[in-house]
Amino acid sequence: MVRPRVTVYNETSVDGRLEGFEQDAGRYYRLGFRWRSDAILMGSVTAQNFGPAESSGQQAKTLPAPDRLPVFPGFEALVYEPRPLLVVPDSRGAVRNWSHALAQPWYRSVVVLVSKTTPPGYLEYLERRGIEHLVAGEDRVDLPFALDQLHTRYGVQAVPTDCGGALNGVLLAAGVVDELAVIINPSVCATPGAQSWIRLPPTLTASVPSLTLVEVDRLEDGAVWLRYQVGQ
Repeated sequence: MVRPRVTVYNETSVDGRLEGFEQDAGRYYRLGFRWRSDAILMGSVTAQNFGPAESSGQQAKTLPAPDRLPVFPGFEALVYEPRPLLVVPDSRGAVRNWSHALAQPWYRSVVVLVSKTTPPGYLEYLERRGIEHLVAGEDRVDLPFALDQLHTRYGVQAVPTDCGGALNGVLLAAGVVDELAVIINPSVCATPGAQSWIRLPPTLTASVPSLTLVEVDRLEDGAVWLRYQVGQ
């Protein structure tokens, strides 16, 4: 099985949380776009933040033309060609705001990872919207198989993540992460119950991988940029 190189990327507080502290989004994306990736892997919860769900009567013609996507002021230099695929595991059919996702300037198109138990109505919805889907897994998305298929079908070689702690943990548990890259923000989380940047599955049976530090950089506000190679 051949799969792309996967880099988990986040910014966290010093206590390992993803929210509840002030972040510089511009810096986060400038550093993240150092990778010229073929696809970006995003969790379904993160994808729902693009905008509200589409109404059931909304027509596919409302989707923006791929060559006329808006570019937000100040971020023009981050858009590169060919733009990466946006890949979202969504076996339960939770994401229904794809018109908002495709209005972003970063992605050329979307591929949704589904399973054999994904509701047929959701697959029909994706077809009406012109969104490609890839069946990978029985009840849940089989991430190693899905990554192999992304390489085989789309030529994907490098995949950074844009997701939360749950998908980060599942990726690590599946043994498909090659690198962890993280900005440690000089802040302590102020939100009770804020999510951790890595949440390993409670049913984890595989051993936790070893990490080798390969880069350290102090940033202008006292934040620290760290990169770890993940042992398999």
